[in-house]
Amino acid sequence: MPSTNGRTVFITGGAGFIGSHLTERLIAEGYKVNIFDNLHRNAIKYSDILNHPDVKFTQGDILDLGALTEAMKGADIVMHLAAIAGVSNYYNFPAKTLKVNLIGTYNVLEAMVNLGITKMFDMSTSETFGTDAVEVDEETYQRIGPPQDKRWCYAGSKIGGEQLIFRYAEEYKWDATVIRPFNVYGPRQIGEGAIANFSKNILEGKNLRIEGTGMAVRSWCYITDFVDCLLLILKNQHKGPEAFNLGNPWSIASTVSLGEELLRAATRIDGIELKSSIDFVPMDFTEIRVRYPSIRKLQKMYGYQPKVNLHDGIYNTLKWFKEYYEKN
Repeated sequence: MPSTNGRTVFITGGAGFIGSHLTERLIAEGYKVNIFDNLHRNAIKYSDILNHPDVKFTQGDILDLGALTEAMKGADIVMHLAAIAGVSNYYNFPAKTLKVNLIGTYNVLEAMVNLGITKMFDMSTSETFGTDAVEVDEETYQRIGPPQDKRWCYAGSKIGGEQLIFRYAEEYKWDATVIRPFNVYGPRQIGEGAIANFSKNILEGKNLRIEGTGMAVRSWCYITDFVDCLLLILKNQHKGPEAFNLGNPWSIASTVSLGEELLRAATRIDGIELKSSIDFVPMDFTEIRVRYPSIRKLQKMYGYQPKVNLHDGIYNTLKWFKEYYEKN
């Protein structure tokens, strides 16, 4: 294992789904971790991470530059995960989504400048590729819809964030990495997401609600594969800013086949009395018809290869929800 030299990683949004898993791995690899989070999605409560002596937690708002800068002091690396996400949020809080994601990212970059930090990661989104994203690579044009459609406020904010990061990194000679996740799922995903939503419905005895035809296609990346790749990238130095599309192009499913796989998994887990079926309802938002990445760049540069297939990943996720979701 390469030496971490006791480096400290500062994670905005570190108490969320991805952040909590990332913190666990960083600690196991010998890093120290400082988490900055408002606990809007408190996934970290399902672990004992905050009791670890190498983890520091600060509850704060990404829009508060002073508090953010103070909490960031002493960090060697910044990983910026904090954002407003989830389709319902795009529609219910579009202005807030833009404000938090754009100004929050700007604040992170300004704090880094003030503190002299030169290495950072940013969590962008695969939604920057629009409604038809077929085997998109890092050179694919980013295309979103018209500004009057609130669906695109999230993707628009992330495109703006990417531009900020690339331009700051170029001007200040940083090692900066932009990650575009493609449908990450797994235990502790307490926010929105088809697999998480379906898991909760099954445990509550509700039908799985699929909007439209159910034929929209996604690739699904299990959380351990996602974090494995982040660690691979983290241990290397870039000469300038880089972007990576990170997902699992071998775990592709339509929404309806995903729901069917969840129902099959429920029959294999003790303690679940399956009462759910699938309901189709009209779609009331802009659909992304297909989305899966090319990961050739990650394979070439880092030898990245996802390990967890969709069958096993769904089983593990539903089993976790069975053990924890009913208790909270």
